[in-house]
Amino acid sequence: MGELLTTPRMRLYFLGNSLSQIGDHALWLAAGIWVKELTGSTSMAGLCLFFLSAGTLLSPLTGLLVDRVRRKPLILVTNSVTGLLVLSLTLVHRADQVWMIYAVMFLYGLSGTISGSATAALLPMMVPKELLGRANGISQALLQGQRLIAPALGVGLLALYGGSAVALLDAASFAVGVACWALIDVDEDRPSPSGTHWPRETAAGFAFLVRTPVLRQLTVTLTAGIFVMGFFETLGIAIVTTGLHHSPSWAGVIVTAMGITGVIGGLSAGVLVERLGPGRLTAAGLAVTGVCALVLAVPDDAVVIAGSGLLGLGLPFVTVGAITAMQLNTPNELMGRVAGVDNFLVSGGQSLGIATGAALMSVLPYRDLCYLVAGVLALATLYLTTRPEQRHGAVTAARTASTGGATVTTGGTTVSRRLVPLPLRRRRP
Repeated sequence: MGELLTTPRMRLYFLGNSLSQIGDHALWLAAGIWVKELTGSTSMAGLCLFFLSAGTLLSPLTGLLVDRVRRKPLILVTNSVTGLLVLSLTLVHRADQVWMIYAVMFLYGLSGTISGSATAALLPMMVPKELLGRANGISQALLQGQRLIAPALGVGLLALYGGSAVALLDAASFAVGVACWALIDVDEDRPSPSGTHWPRETAAGFAFLVRTPVLRQLTVTLTAGIFVMGFFETLGIAIVTTGLHHSPSWAGVIVTAMGITGVIGGLSAGVLVERLGPGRLTAAGLAVTGVCALVLAVPDDAVVIAGSGLLGLGLPFVTVGAITAMQLNTPNELMGRVAGVDNFLVSGGQSLGIATGAALMSVLPYRDLCYLVAGVLALATLYLTTRPEQRHGAVTAARTASTGGATVTTGGTTVSRRLVPLPLRRRRP
């Protein structure tokens, strides 16, 4: 880790990434409350998250753009334009202007898919191959750490100075991110020439996922795992109110516990990925999260806090393992499209999981849903751990692809050599 932090461009990368994500999460949380204050409607407030998620559904198309232009200039332009769009929210003062918040949330999600995929392709060019997993781990640790302050910052600014203040904060965070990227020195390969059959080119990312066993197994497993993890969005409130008999605001204790252990999880994931391999690390994260689901079913304050800590610890394992596996096994010229398809499948699974969890909550006790989540995650863990392609150093295909001057195995996982995040969402620096 010390070697990464002593590298000037990586210090810039982590600084810009951390500060910009604080702005992101402050606005995302405040936007719904802001709409509620302007309109008095809870359903209209919930549409903020809907529009943000809808913007990510175009990620397979934006992935093609990422693979057809230079990535660093694309990040600079995308984040500059998005920052200006966020700044336009300072004009929102009445209920009939809420459409502007919705529009910005949609474009926010769209820009996140572009800059996230572009960053996924650039990071392997910025760090030595043996430090790639650690770079992803530090990114996750910083992401989890900022969650300790971003919610209070966003809600606090909204309460004291209104939504315009939150928009100004986020616009400033975009400016910091753009400034950091402008100073980062990275040598990019020349983009592949554009073809005339864009549907086929767009589908190339999905085709690569399907024919590459290690990535296909991870994507299928993660889609199922993230689907049931989406239940936690509704389960969290039920656990606090029905199980522990606290007010909904007590959920802040859960978020705090997750943030603290999330920092530990991110830092340790960067080390463990070198020992276990990304596939096995992902499986370990799913296993820890499954145990967490069982623990959260126990109606005791201390036990639930401990379970929340397990959840915070396990999620970075899943994210770092999945991102590193994709970077190790994907040619750089396909990275944007593969990352786009991966984001589409996993984010889509998460959104369906949130909706399904909310529906099931009306017919099943919350503990039964906890057991269901634990069961699915146990099966996912078992599947990954029994796949020979997921073994550390496993090679099942002889074909290799040149990626930014390095050689990576496309049929197996080699960690001697990336969804930033997502999340599993992956975003700008």
